[in-house]
Amino acid sequence: MKYKNIPDMFFSQAQKYGDKPLQQYKKNGTWNNISWNEVKKIVEQVGLGLVELGVQQKDSVCLLSENRPEWAHADLGIISAGGVNVPIYATNTPQQVEYIINDANARFIFVSSKAQLDKVLKIRSKVPNLKKAIVFDDLDANPAPDFVITLDALKKMGKPEKDKKVLDSRSRAIQPDDIITIIYTSGTTGDPKGAMLTHRNILSNCEDIGSFVPLDDTYIALSFLPLSHVFERTAGYYGMMFYGATIAYAESIDKIVDNMAEVRPLVMISVPRVYEKMYAKIIEGVESGSPSKKKIFYWAVATGKQTISYRLGGKPLPIGLSLKYAVAKKLVFGKIKNILGGRLVFFVSGGAPLSKDLGEFFYAADVSIVEGYGLTETSPVLTVNPYGKMKFGTAGKPIPNCEIKIAPDGEVLARGPMIMKGYFKKPEATAEAIEKDGYFHTGDIGFLDNEGYLHITDRKKDLIVTAGGKNIAPQPIENSLKMNRYIEQVAMIGDKKPYCVALVVPKFDALESYAKQNNIAFQSRRELVDHPRIVELVQNAIDSVNASLAKYETIKKIKILPNEFTQETGELTPTLKVKRRVIMEKYKDVIEELYAQ
Repeated sequence: MKYKNIPDMFFSQAQKYGDKPLQQYKKNGTWNNISWNEVKKIVEQVGLGLVELGVQQKDSVCLLSENRPEWAHADLGIISAGGVNVPIYATNTPQQVEYIINDANARFIFVSSKAQLDKVLKIRSKVPNLKKAIVFDDLDANPAPDFVITLDALKKMGKPEKDKKVLDSRSRAIQPDDIITIIYTSGTTGDPKGAMLTHRNILSNCEDIGSFVPLDDTYIALSFLPLSHVFERTAGYYGMMFYGATIAYAESIDKIVDNMAEVRPLVMISVPRVYEKMYAKIIEGVESGSPSKKKIFYWAVATGKQTISYRLGGKPLPIGLSLKYAVAKKLVFGKIKNILGGRLVFFVSGGAPLSKDLGEFFYAADVSIVEGYGLTETSPVLTVNPYGKMKFGTAGKPIPNCEIKIAPDGEVLARGPMIMKGYFKKPEATAEAIEKDGYFHTGDIGFLDNEGYLHITDRKKDLIVTAGGKNIAPQPIENSLKMNRYIEQVAMIGDKKPYCVALVVPKFDALESYAKQNNIAFQSRRELVDHPRIVELVQNAIDSVNASLAKYETIKKIKILPNEFTQETGELTPTLKVKRRVIMEKYKDVIEELYAQ
């Protein structure tokens, strides 16, 4: 590897690039730059402040924040001091925050704002080992002076001119196989598992993805996916620093298009759902236009699609097609590229499968989307569609140093320097996930085609991955719902979908009793479950559980079924577990209706 550890990479790059901008952020309507040298100074102050607080090498430090420059400052300060960053999604509930803090044995936590601090204060009595919360924002009044300090106060605690050698010593002591982070990922059952990733895991990923995509120090990347997610953290943060790029932090997902026009990025990391929204917005604009504009647009798209096989095959376009495509770019596609800032070289897509049609549409419009595949446990990248040689509908080719093989049951197995060290404090789960020969079980079913591209066809387990790339374990949520007196069975659905829905089987005895007590007339179970007051009753139960979930985990729509799931009808296993795939096929039309509205 080019570098020994992440601090080695960061400080080496800072020395090389000096006053070149590393970060950009928008404040009061203006974009501001923070140079490599400025970030380096802040990181040293944060690292030394943590040492002064009592952070020891290999200590876990939690980080609960939205994307902003301070996320990176805290992260680099933690790991430069020899600590382990344990990120927590800004959308997590207090109960989820409590579990991670306790499981990781964290004594310190960074939080971005008063809203995030309130989550920690709410569960403070339940996290006895937590000694200090460090807040990025200034506070009008400190709610817990013995427990809370600001980031500025922490930075003042270190004395760089006197103690910098302490930080240097700690950074140099970090070995490639030391843990840099523990990222908690939901399992299919039970509590979340903490994936332990090392400096080697992430650095190897940063280095190897450069073989498949063009990245260098002229690039500006727009960052908006959560840095708590390994995809953005490796590809959009560490990876960009590895190649000397500048990182601009988007204001919010709602302002991505505005920010792209302002920043004019060359690359952006995203999930399919964002590209779906972009496509929908484009089509909405076209359909609201005049008949002539619609005709020109769809002609341009058809022309662009005719060029795909030539361009990806490295062949020159026939003269007639070349002329038509030039006109299409001038009349239509140039406007799309201008909306995206005018300089975009490529998008990166991950977290969930990108539809073949969507990839082809954007490529026809002269916008490349490079799709990759991986998991939290693989740091995350395993495969990438090489830039300029994309094969839409596939997950791409294995990156250098990654070995992919297909198990007899069709599961995709992977081996290489990107595979995690294991699950924190869970040796049995680690042994189940990683074979003795180093192959990791991805839980996905797939195959390699004759050109070496990986096709993912199914999920071996029932973990839901939404179109936004969020991992959701349905069983704990379903179990919570079944605690309600009126709910017998639940099948939660949302894999590759924009949100979660649920098919609900009620406890008919209790429901019929409720109906009689409340003078609700019905002639059949179907009539009963469709009654507005019954739907409201069940919806209230859903809302009660939703209140304890992160927003992306919540169930947005339900359908109450008039029949039970049984072994005889094929929906349940002998141990009475729901067969999700059977249910999805059997109730395909019902599910489509829930997403059609």
